[in-house]
Amino acid sequence: MKKIYSTIGFKLVMAAMVLALVSIGLGGVVVYKVSEDAIKVDAQATVKELAADLDNVKVSADGGGRELVDRLTRLKIQKFGAAWVMDRNGFLIAHMDPRFGGGARRFIGDHVVNLNVGEQPIRELGEKNVVHEAKLIDLMGKYSAGFGTYTFRGEKEMIAFKVLKDRGWLVAVDQPISTAYSELNRIKHTIVTMCVVVAFLVFGFTWFAVKVIIDPYYREQEEGSRRLELMNREIESSRKRLEKAGNALTRLYDLSIAMQYSGFLESHLPLVLGVAQERFEFDRILLFMPDEEGKMLRCRAAVGNVFESEEKIYVPIGPQGGGLARAFLERKTITSDGVGPVPEENRILPPYDRIRSLRSRTYAIFPLMTKEKVIGVLGVDNKMSRRPLTREDFEAIENFSFKMASLIENTIHFQSIRKAAQEMEHRDRLTGLFHLWRVKEVAEERIAAAVREKTPLSVGQIYIANFKEYNERNGYQRGDFVLRKTAELLKGLEVMGVVPGRCYGATFLALFPGKTREQAMYLLSQFEKDLAAFPFHGEKRLAAERLAVKISVAEYPRESGLSFDEFFAGIEEA
Repeated sequence: MKKIYSTIGFKLVMAAMVLALVSIGLGGVVVYKVSEDAIKVDAQATVKELAADLDNVKVSADGGGRELVDRLTRLKIQKFGAAWVMDRNGFLIAHMDPRFGGGARRFIGDHVVNLNVGEQPIRELGEKNVVHEAKLIDLMGKYSAGFGTYTFRGEKEMIAFKVLKDRGWLVAVDQPISTAYSELNRIKHTIVTMCVVVAFLVFGFTWFAVKVIIDPYYREQEEGSRRLELMNREIESSRKRLEKAGNALTRLYDLSIAMQYSGFLESHLPLVLGVAQERFEFDRILLFMPDEEGKMLRCRAAVGNVFESEEKIYVPIGPQGGGLARAFLERKTITSDGVGPVPEENRILPPYDRIRSLRSRTYAIFPLMTKEKVIGVLGVDNKMSRRPLTREDFEAIENFSFKMASLIENTIHFQSIRKAAQEMEHRDRLTGLFHLWRVKEVAEERIAAAVREKTPLSVGQIYIANFKEYNERNGYQRGDFVLRKTAELLKGLEVMGVVPGRCYGATFLALFPGKTREQAMYLLSQFEKDLAAFPFHGEKRLAAERLAVKISVAEYPRESGLSFDEFFAGIEEA
């Protein structure tokens, strides 16, 4: 939370407090100054009133002084302080204090007065030598009235005076400053006290406002801001995840289309799994499919923290295969949260447990099912991060596994169609056997293998000598049937590894990889017996009363270095 003294509420309260204190202070100063001026004005008014009263007194040698004292004493009854009269020679001629009456006259004219206000006669207004300090005796000649301070009777006092020039008197009223300003001190004390009280009240109100109003308000606002910030972060994170997921899904779609229509399953599977790993943020993804014998689940693609090559990652389809085999056989998802040990039935048994890429305690294995058929399994795990798989992870990867299974099945189906199409291009339309040029391609591959592996390779040629006569006597449809039946019998030899083909017309060719000339002759003799045993329609009409088959067999000399065309030319000549 922000420091409370930096909040706008506290600043407003402090501004109000400063304004209140300044207002009270200024008001106090004004009251103080007005009161001080009132005291000065009142003193000057009093002395003028006293001077007017004394100006009417007739002083005689025997009793005039007494009358002055009486008049001064009557003034005392109404006002505080003292009143006295000094003659032009500086001697005190009357004082309300009895201590200054009677006896020898006292000289006071040498007391220095600090003038605050001085009234000069009209004839002297143009003078520039205005004084601020002067003795009492000098005031009579210089000023007609005034106000100031001086030290009298050992105490600093304020004095208001009036000069009666016709009488030669200086009538004065004085009062100790401590006494005169006692009310002002009370006012000052009251103002200071009020400022302190207001300050405490404002601070108390500030504390109350902070604790009861501002603090809860800002806490609520900050909590709301924090929630909004978290929501914004979540929204931003969700946006990034959605953007990342969208990009990943787009790439997945493009890769799936490319894989499906190109038929390159092996090359595209790692790319698809790589995008899936980026999308779902798993440490590792492995895809297993059964081998041709249906005995092993072999890794066809792997991404992430994989320690072995794909051909070295496999498990048997049985108890030794653990959870991978169970997911494939039982068609259900196998999971492990990594909290406890892996269940015994899901453990991969020796020697396959030595495969490091299969070691994990936090994993999920999903069967790849299409139309009630399991074509493989998809395994994901977080071996390195040990992050548990959430329900959202399971739902996402399970949905992906279904789509992956359909994609793989479609790709395999497309591969089979393309393979069949390629086979149709390589095969004779009538007999279904390889064309001569395809047989030659296979023969070159077999020759290279025979030389490399030092194994025998034999080649046989089969020719129906009187096929033209059979066509002419029985028709081309019957002749086509003879060619198809001959091809069918030759295809029967494929189980022995024989590669049959049609050269042209009624001439056929057969490759015998790994077989000597004698073995090839034996197989072709069996073929010749089967062909002779089959009753062809119109065969008796022929001059030989049967189809005449000529067979020639030769074994390829591995040390000769002959190409197949050169070798086959020799067979044709024979």
